[in-house]
Amino acid sequence: MGMKFWVTAPFFYPDMSRPWSEVLDSMLRIVDAAEEYGFEGITINENQFQNYVCNPSAMMFAAVAAQRTKRLRIVPGVVVLPAYNPLLVASEMSMLDHLAPGRIGIGVARGGSRLQLDRLGVKPENQRAMYEEGLEIVRRIFVEDDMAFDGEFYSFPPTTLVPKPLTKPHPDIWVASQSIAGVRRVAQQGLNLITAPNYGNFEPYGDLEELLASYNDEAEKSGSPRGEVMVLRHTWLGHTEEEALEYFDDVVNEYNYYMALVKGPGTVDTKEGRLATRDVGESRDYVHGGKMTPENHSFSRENLLEKYADPILTTPDKMIARFKHYEKLGVDHMACLIAVGMPTDAIVKNMKMMSEEVFPAFTD
Repeated sequence: MGMKFWVTAPFFYPDMSRPWSEVLDSMLRIVDAAEEYGFEGITINENQFQNYVCNPSAMMFAAVAAQRTKRLRIVPGVVVLPAYNPLLVASEMSMLDHLAPGRIGIGVARGGSRLQLDRLGVKPENQRAMYEEGLEIVRRIFVEDDMAFDGEFYSFPPTTLVPKPLTKPHPDIWVASQSIAGVRRVAQQGLNLITAPNYGNFEPYGDLEELLASYNDEAEKSGSPRGEVMVLRHTWLGHTEEEALEYFDDVVNEYNYYMALVKGPGTVDTKEGRLATRDVGESRDYVHGGKMTPENHSFSRENLLEKYADPILTTPDKMIARFKHYEKLGVDHMACLIAVGMPTDAIVKNMKMMSEEVFPAFTD
């Protein structure tokens, strides 16, 4: 089976002088284009209280996307489980599954931003345990009747989802993980993996390969069926290398916002550091009026494809070659992040170009 292609709805909002409704309209146009041009699915980013990801509810947007499409797979995520009561997450996912039967999944994570969790009253030392409890509850309540739970953070008497999911046994669960220890845990649980090595864009070669090898090895050792793997890459196509780099500055800008959210000042210069479990860091004063102060890293566009595994800003033949490599590594789905400041018309045009000049190389 050939690798399938997804697109992300990142809700990136660096220019807050624009009405937010323009961002929403852009994301809806991406949904429509993904349906029209044969993308397998769309992942919907979520975060609150800042303008890097300015979508407070991936599940609410997923309901809108479900009603606009007939075949597109839809994954709200990642949903930071410690930010929610897991019973409500499971209930809303069940409803989504009835709105778009067989097309819904959910991406979950423990959370990588101190900003969000601080404002929701989640203590960093509790984050991991809350996530593990929440994930157990979601997985069980999808399929069990009169489930009771008595945990450290969540307790409830016998409870049954009404409605239960239409998809049996339940909608797909995808876990976002970016560290060696994290992907091994996902493999042990037999769950699907969404990944890109820690710290996002401008990723050196070898990091993703090591992550995927760890996931595959652990799945084999665990005896659980191997889940599916989705990898996030920043992509942009051009008929020439120069054309493919037209929006390079936007890609760098998005990276600096991401690093402000998850890392703060400094860099991560070793593979060991990039693939280690990341904590949520210290509380920092870098968001005012909802607007983040991005970091100030800079990169050269010269020999970009030779220097970095991500971003992939290049011509169709070179993009196909890169994706064929990932396919051999066991990547099942490629999630393309292509909306990081570019005009919406250009984004839709680039999606069409991918469908015409890249997708045919990956047909079954």
